[in-house]
Amino acid sequence: MAHAAIERFEALQSAFFAATKRSERAQARFAAMAGLSVEDDPETLVRRTLREREAINAARSKMRAPSSSLRLVYGAALAAARRDGGGLVKLMEALETERKRRGGRRLYAAGSRAALVMLCAGGNFSQTGMYFDILEAIAAPWWRRKAADEETFAALMAATGETPETALERLERADAALNAAGAPKRICNDARFLVAVTDPQIDDFTSAWTALNIAVQQRRGLRQRAGWTSLAMLAAQVEDGSDAGDALLMADEFIGNMRPRVHGMTRGRLAVRLAATMTGLKTPGAAAADYAAILATQAAVIAATSASAAAVVAAT
Repeated sequence: MAHAAIERFEALQSAFFAATKRSERAQARFAAMAGLSVEDDPETLVRRTLREREAINAARSKMRAPSSSLRLVYGAALAAARRDGGGLVKLMEALETERKRRGGRRLYAAGSRAALVMLCAGGNFSQTGMYFDILEAIAAPWWRRKAADEETFAALMAATGETPETALERLERADAALNAAGAPKRICNDARFLVAVTDPQIDDFTSAWTALNIAVQQRRGLRQRAGWTSLAMLAAQVEDGSDAGDALLMADEFIGNMRPRVHGMTRGRLAVRLAATMTGLKTPGAAAADYAAILATQAAVIAATSASAAAVVAAT
């Protein structure tokens, strides 16, 4: 018998496939992943997703952010979080107004990623000032800056009531956890923001990280498909690394057997998201904050793969 999360994904995927173009199947699958943790029936979630995407389309031309290849996932994230596309655009405008007032750096994708996370985490327009305070505090030197990751994390922290000081403390604890677990140094700068979202105890993270790395060795290519940073995110989110490893193997097998086929990084990221749902996401803070961070990760994967979306969709 299939896991309940797999059955839920299959139902959502079918609903999104029925309502979108064949060329949008890669985005539709990530949109389905965005709805895994809510109780709306698939048809209702799809209807609300398309409505929020249309609201974004009405306010932003195709040449402006968020990119058209991402708008279905944005709509799904907003629908799942009970927020609206018009609110997203207004918050983007508020962030840009505050940026100009301060004279700071331009935001990644015109602030669409940060606005999405703030909304999905329960944030509002009054927190734009704190957002920039946190962003200034955590910003790395330009030559090693991860702009999208910094801005997403700052948005999440502002929306959940953190301050520049507490945001920095979370990042310091994430660095300590990654170092204690023996994570490759080349990925620590990418993974620190994802780990800091859930702020795990060092012993818990180390145990989960070790168990997940043992699990991915059991299937050829799984570590490469999932990626080090996604494994770190999953280790930070789950209570039991062994259970998460079993779930990841099950999810990867399921995703690998889907038709149309899914390949490479897209297969790995979908499997990680599904495994997180199967094992139960750990939410030491607000549940919305944890969920919003996952949505931001999905959007990042879609952005990275949208240029080769045609290769993702194979013939049945």
